[in-house]
Amino acid sequence: MFKGTKRIAAVMLFAAFTALALSGCMPMDGGGIDAGTGEGGGAAGGMMSFLPLILIVVVFYFILIRPQNKKNKQVAQMRSAIKRGDRITTIGGFIGKVVRVKDEVITIEVGSDKTKLDIMRWGISKIDDATTAPKAPKESDDEPAEKEKTKQKPKKLEGPKKEKKPEPEEDEVDEDEDE
Repeated sequence: MFKGTKRIAAVMLFAAFTALALSGCMPMDGGGIDAGTGEGGGAAGGMMSFLPLILIVVVFYFILIRPQNKKNKQVAQMRSAIKRGDRITTIGGFIGKVVRVKDEVITIEVGSDKTKLDIMRWGISKIDDATTAPKAPKESDDEPAEKEKTKQKPKKLEGPKKEKKPEPEEDEVDEDEDE
């Protein structure tokens, strides 16, 4: 939970320093004093220089922080609503049925041999609905006949092809001619 907020805070801090550097609030050359007149920017100039920083904070709030808080509330509400008999999926990918709920520890049954696992409440990814649970497809009377029609004969496997090795060329020079 804190990992995401630290990341957001780091990004906001970087954006704030960037906005300050670009707006001229941070002394980059001469401490913010105008070289021609020798005067500072004044009160109006100082307030206007914070406008980009305020704008960045507002944008980050509406784009990052607010949606993350909404999602965290929904997940916490979902995890607190778990009851016995629910089908759940853990963050590790286990799918099982809840058999016992006790504070932060939940016991689930997984697999055909009904192995019981104790998991922490925060380890639950989602509650599966009965409508979204995978079901085995039912075969109708017409389907097997259609499958037989479209069934193709398997191809015969051929052994490895043998390549013919080229015969070495013989020299066409006659031995009689050399003498």
